[in-house]
Amino acid sequence: MKGIRNLALVALICVIALSAAYAQVGPASMKSGTYTWVAGGMGGGWYTVAGGFANLVNEKEPRITIKVIPGGGLTNPIMLSQGTADIGWGVAWLDKAAYSGDAPLFKQKYTGINAIAGALSADRYHFLAAKDQNVTTFEEFAKKIKNGEKLKVAGPMTGTSEFVLIGNVLAYYGASFDMIKKNGGSFTQAIYGDMTSLYKDRHVDYALTCVGLPAAIITEMSLGRPSILMSVSDECVDHFAKTTGLVTRDSGLAVVPGGTYAGMSGNIQALAHATEILVSPKMPEDVVYVMTKILNENKAFLVQMGASYQVFDPKTTAFA
Repeated sequence: MKGIRNLALVALICVIALSAAYAQVGPASMKSGTYTWVAGGMGGGWYTVAGGFANLVNEKEPRITIKVIPGGGLTNPIMLSQGTADIGWGVAWLDKAAYSGDAPLFKQKYTGINAIAGALSADRYHFLAAKDQNVTTFEEFAKKIKNGEKLKVAGPMTGTSEFVLIGNVLAYYGASFDMIKKNGGSFTQAIYGDMTSLYKDRHVDYALTCVGLPAAIITEMSLGRPSILMSVSDECVDHFAKTTGLVTRDSGLAVVPGGTYAGMSGNIQALAHATEILVSPKMPEDVVYVMTKILNENKAFLVQMGASYQVFDPKTTAFA
């Protein structure tokens, strides 16, 4: 009986060893570690997808544990460069500005960032307006601000790439966030989860965001209240493609296709940027390799997390 028990114990150890070996994607010499992924605001797409991908990595390679924390496009490259995060979502145009130290966005160069994948998704800037505001273009919205109308607007938090870019778009049309408040209106900065309720409950009549397609928050807001996405002009798209690195009209991505949201049957021209995954240069090479391998082999998982990742092509991501 003792011999049988010993054989059973040996068999169990073999099964456990084989299971562990099967779960490991990286080399046997790779050390276990916990890494911090700075994502986006809680409730937003970046935060959700980072959490989903972190779980996938740990499932495929249990020696890698990824902790997701809130962040933003403007702060993420800084945190990586300063060593307070290991992985981060990035916005291509903003990461380039961080690396170069372009003022006024950045006061210095943040060169301690590497990218493991580019052109993961093309996020569109959604400029939502209630239909009773009688606007269809962002230029008309800006004109209301310049004319001194008291508008109620919700926008992204300071420190996010959306806040920076939307502020630049307002400036392009001769308006600003401060002008909204000076007119006696309101500009409420909110995370996306709160922005939805603010809009649906009519505390605001405009919601300015940047999210992937189709965006759950835009779907919810437009179902709860008749709405329209304000379009931008050809000249606006061309200007920001040239000066900041947003996607071009020729790419076919500077548009929200008709039918994406309720009551919006026609294509709507929009600004859009490409996203990427950043890592600290101090990350172990074998860990970065495993993450990249899992990413490239699981596009279907990404698309399941968000349809905007359909544009991701593992064959060309290194050149994006």
